[in-house]
Amino acid sequence: MKIKLQPGDGLYEPLSNNTGEILKVIPHPNGKIVLIRWRMEGQLHHDTEHFYSKVARSIKHGEMEYTPKLDS
Repeated sequence: MKIKLQPGDGLYEPLSNNTGEILKVIPHPNGKIVLIRWRMEGQLHHDTEHFYSKVARSIKHGEMEYTPKLDS
């Protein structure tokens, strides 16, 4: 399954119970960078940056759940 990560897509990490949203996909000399805003219930959100390939691999291996943005 080929995944194309885009701003607005949702992520869920079952291990930490974090829910995230992709804010940006930024080009970088070493590959694309994905900026994710994580939200945890009762806490402030926090932003993290990951390589596109790492996020796609985590989704493929089941470490994260992926929900594409619904266009309305």
